Amino acid sequence: MEIIQWITKYVDLWVLLFYIIIGLLILVNRKKWQVESKFILIHRTQWGIKTINKFADKNREFVKLLGYSAIGIGFVGMLVIIGFLLKGIYELLFVPMAPPTMSLVIPGVQIPGSPVFVPFWYGIIALFIVIIFHEFGHGIVARAYGIPVKSTGLVFFGPLPGAFVEPDEKKITKSPSPVQVSIFASGPFFNAILAAMIALILFLVLNPLMTSMVNPSGVQFTTIQEGQPAAIAGLKADTTYTYINEKEMRDSTALMETLSCSKPGDNITLRSTDSIVTVTLGNNPKGGDKGYMGVMGIKTDYQLKNNSLKIPYEGLVILTTLFEWIFLLSIGIGLANLLPLGPVDGGRMLHTTLVNMKGKENGTKLWAKISWVTLIILVILVFTPIIKSVFFKL
Repeated sequence: MEIIQWITKYVDLWVLLFYIIIGLLILVNRKKWQVESKFILIHRTQWGIKTINKFADKNREFVKLLGYSAIGIGFVGMLVIIGFLLKGIYELLFVPMAPPTMSLVIPGVQIPGSPVFVPFWYGIIALFIVIIFHEFGHGIVARAYGIPVKSTGLVFFGPLPGAFVEPDEKKITKSPSPVQVSIFASGPFFNAILAAMIALILFLVLNPLMTSMVNPSGVQFTTIQEGQPAAIAGLKADTTYTYINEKEMRDSTALMETLSCSKPGDNITLRSTDSIVTVTLGNNPKGGDKGYMGVMGIKTDYQLKNNSLKIPYEGLVILTTLFEWIFLLSIGIGLANLLPLGPVDGGRMLHTTLVNMKGKENGTKLWAKISWVTLIILVILVFTPIIKSVFFKL
């Protein structure tokens, strides 16, 4: 009974239906799937290889330039993700109430202890687009250097769906180190390109178009952090609050001005159409002398200027939300792949570089040590909030 309650609390119904259907399809076509490392399911195809070859052959020098650019961007990204790991460990040790730095992301599943929830359909569609773009980057850069793509396909890392491009590994290994690193770095680099393209579309097209159709009407919060002042007071996520301390609040400006002048112990009163909530501000877990609510994702709610715009506006909301998730997942997956860890892109970049600098034996030993340290930190950061939430609820 407890298992059923846990599933209904944390798992979207669409997730269960999705995996039941996927499981049945895999079972029916089980001869086309291979099992690797006991928990990885792979279905190899030739889909998309002609497109990869055509694009790379037609734009060979440009693609090579992208590949070399990816090296610098890739190592900068690696430093960024290492910075997040170190920040996470510091906050875990010295700022225990700070929100998690790292979190598993499974569309439609609320990971215990995580402030991030990815809606199922937005997440699945965005994930598919992000992964395809990532793998396309690997494929065209490999092809531009004369390394053939042997296969493409679908993969499941346990419950996590994905896609892959499989260049000829033997030829990659025999290539010069800069070529190898550029191939490994190109996937995350293409994630950065995708994120930049999506950001431009959002800021230059979709957001201005939506803003022209509505008036601001209040403030919402995406996430209310457990155990923090807002949650204790009864503030609710995705509820529109229109007044703060009896002053009209059409957008987040009034809220931010109030918080900027506040201190721990101050009260702020927020009013919606059906509730009044008084929050006693606490101390910021990260320090400072300003009052702290314990909310994430402050956003402005809107009302249509004209009801005749309802259908096109709702369509724009869906499209904009999808684009926002593509942007966030593209950044997240790109950085995660740059972790200096084992077989992921960042790990392979680091291994190739260290072997080139220190020789195969010494380079591999150093790479293994860095990978183990990274893995241990990652496991601690990801699973500590889950364990706290499930077994030691604050």
